[in-house]
This record gives sequence, C-alpha cells and structure tokens, in this order.
Amino acid sequence: MNVTTDVQQTTEETKAKRYKTLFGSALGYAAEGLDMLLLSFVLVYILKEFHLSPVEGGNLTLATTIGMLIGSYLFGFIADLFGRIRTMAFTILLFSLATALIYFATDYWQLLILRFLVGMGVGGEFGIGMAIVTETWSKEMRAKATSVVALGWQFGVLIASLLPAFIVPHFGWRAVFLFGLIPALLAVYVRKSLSEPKIWEQKQRYKKELLQKEAAGKLTTTEAEQLKHIKKFPLRKLFANKKVTITTIGLIIMSFIQNFGYYGIFTWMPTILANKYNYTLAKASGWMFISTIGMLIGIAIFGILADKIGRRKTFAIYYIGGTVYCLIYFFLFTDSTLLLWGSALLGFFANGMMGGFGAILAENYPAEARSTAENFIFGTGRGLAGFGPVIIGLLATGGNLLGALSLIFIIYPIGLITMLLCVPETKGKVLD
Repeated sequence: MNVTTDVQQTTEETKAKRYKTLFGSALGYAAEGLDMLLLSFVLVYILKEFHLSPVEGGNLTLATTIGMLIGSYLFGFIADLFGRIRTMAFTILLFSLATALIYFATDYWQLLILRFLVGMGVGGEFGIGMAIVTETWSKEMRAKATSVVALGWQFGVLIASLLPAFIVPHFGWRAVFLFGLIPALLAVYVRKSLSEPKIWEQKQRYKKELLQKEAAGKLTTTEAEQLKHIKKFPLRKLFANKKVTITTIGLIIMSFIQNFGYYGIFTWMPTILANKYNYTLAKASGWMFISTIGMLIGIAIFGILADKIGRRKTFAIYYIGGTVYCLIYFFLFTDSTLLLWGSALLGFFANGMMGGFGAILAENYPAEARSTAENFIFGTGRGLAGFGPVIIGLLATGGNLLGALSLIFIIYPIGLITMLLCVPETKGKVLD
C-alpha cells in the first residue's frame, strides 16, 4: 500500500502550514473550554430565573455530557470519511452558535437542547484537531505539538472563569453566552486557511485509485485485500485484531483514569476547602487558579518529556508521581496554606497527562481511522469519568468527602499497570 513516510510528511508540510494548524487546533480547544465552562459559572442565575431545582440544573450538565459522547463518535467517523478540516469547522460552528443561542432561551427545554448541541460540537472537535496536528508535525515534535493543543482548554477555562465577573453585573447572565459566538470566527479561519494533511489526502487518492481499478476489474489480489481493509468502517479498525483491541481497551482505561482524577478532584475540592478549612469564595478561587497554573505546567512538561524519553516512561512518571503526591496531599497536608499552594503540584499530576493523549492515540491507528480513534477512545473515557464525582459522593459516607477523595490515589497505579500491559511505546513512529 502507498504509505506516506514521516520524512515525506515533514518535508511536504511547510512550516507555515504546521504553525497554522497548531494555532487553529489550540484555539479550537480553547473555544471548547470557554463554551463548556460558561454554564458552570452562571448556573446559579439560571436556576433562579427559570425556577429550576438542583436536579434540573444537573440535567443541563448531563445533557452536555451525552451530547459530547454522541458528538465524539459521530464527528470522528465523519472526519475520517469526508475530511478533517470541514468537519472541524462545522463542530466549532455548532458549539459556538448553540452557546450564543442560550441568550434567547425562554424555557428549560430550550436550555437542555442547546446544551446538548454544545456538547455534540465540543465532543467532536477534540479528536479532529489532534489528528490534524499529529499528521502535520514531525515525529520528533509530535507530543510537544499536541501538548500545546491541550493547553488551549485550560486557557479557555480561565477566560470562562473571568468573564461572568465583568459581564453579569452590567449586562446579566445571558450576555455571557454571546461571547460563545466568538469561536464562530475561528470556524471561518479553519475552513478558509487550513488544508487537509498530506497523509490523509494520499490515503484518499489511493482509495480512489483502487475503487477505479475495482470498477474496471483490474485489481490484483494484494490490492483487493488493501481495498477491503480501507473500506472497513473506521471504528472496526480500533478492534481489527486481538493486539489492537487490547491496545484500544487499555487506552480507554487510561483516558478514564486521567479524567476520573481530574473531575473527581476539581469538582469536590472547593466544597471540602469551604466546609473543612473555612475557605472563602475568593480563597477557593485562588486555589483553583493555582491548580490551573500547575495543570498548564504539567501539560507542557509532559509533551517535552514524551518526545525526549518516550510516551510510556512519561506516563509512568505521572502515574507514580500522582499516586505519591495524592497520598501526601490528602493525608499529610492539614494546614490550609499548604493545601492552597500545594494545589499547583496536584494540578500538575491530575491533568498533566492531557499533554500525552493526542500523540499516543494518533500513533496507534492509521490515517483512515485516526480521528475516530482520538474521539472514540478519549470520548468514551471522558464520558465514563463523568460519573467520577457521583461515585466519590456516594463513597463519602458520614460526610467524609476528603476520605473518599483520597481514594483517587488508588486509580493511578491501575493506570500504570494497564499501560505497561496493554499499550506499546510509539515514540518516533512513522504515521501510516
């Protein structure tokens, strides 16, 4: 089969195209973080205006999560079959328009539908952007490039946390969602300025050649086998044989563990700090800010290390570091000041692994299933991890939230063992 080599890939893709792709994908992920988290910061106003119960408010988040899961599956397939650029542009346009339309919502059901659509767009964009970047950048820079994309989410979250404080007092909560329309401009940029990766275009040309030969009855036996493989639905290639299936399951578990730790810690810690350590709202916000800075550093360092020493060794460092530090943080830190400043290292380990998923997912699957792999695997792990805060809440018998949360240190060794048993090293791999 004609397969683009990594040398051809890096020489064909110009420096300008690589940086345009990185810029567009990182901004896309930042837009995701912005539009996803806006709801969290103004939910209290929505509950009051629409006279909603806490359960109904939770359903808005649930609708978003379901949308993310469906969107991650649907748009991953579409991007592999019909092209990354147009699909990515559509997902950005979808979640930006749906976010802006919340400004005009007049009842609860409209809110539910719009948040579902936001989730669909957000769920679809992640894997497509990662696939484009991995197929454009060289094997020596691949993990660093995908870690830059992952950093985008954190910046989007920071913006989402700041906007309500400036907008709500003057223009009300609805005006906040109009800022979600800004990413629509990014969709135009993506559609007009970015082009498909060379490796994806080559695969599409070769598929067309084989189909023409098939129609003319000129396929060789080898080509017939190649066409049979190419025509398989992208999802089937994630379970093509026993070895690939084990890798896919292992990566889903790793994604689940990373997201479980992230959602579990950062959903419940502000409540723990307020109830047990009498944190004010301002101090709790400071805790979140410091932990987010730790996340940014953790993600950036992950990309650097993964390209230097390999994906598996870097994941191992973060799993072991996360295990040890969770034990120290949750069991030994009792001073509120230590908990405040120590949150930087907590964020470093709890979300730093986001810097590695884009690269390791791309390197285990072919171009014709790469967006599907990125979205299906990470989306499934993220969707399952959405139950993390609920599980921790159920474990907090007698109101011992801190004790339940400290159990997170158990899951990181599971991630380490899963990686060692199921996921191969892919540093320096030539994409096919």
